[in-house]
Amino acid sequence: MGEVTNAYVTLTNTGGVELRNLKVTLYALDEGRVHPDKTVELTSLPIGYQVTIKLTVDSTYKQETPIQVEVISDQKTFPREGSDSCTDIGIFAPNPSGLNTPVPGNP
Repeated sequence: MGEVTNAYVTLTNTGGVELRNLKVTLYALDEGRVHPDKTVELTSLPIGYQVTIKLTVDSTYKQETPIQVEVISDQKTFPREGSDSCTDIGIFAPNPSGLNTPVPGNP
């Protein structure tokens, strides 16, 4: 693999139904091999809850890496969201023990 690009994504269910069988995938413009943590699957996200997940892609070494996140559930496919390359090297990364666990969202 070249260089890994991590994305910490927070999903919030602000809709009127529980989201089931979520599949969240990270894409990079310069993606190399498929990284095993490219996709995270979640069983459900209740109404009013949020969850933070970590996604990883293999990207080109020492190159800026525009990324996009795709979210698909049994209920719908959401529009992809993207971000330009980020130089944050993890200084503000969330606590790993809190990842992948839905919690009540912020009002």
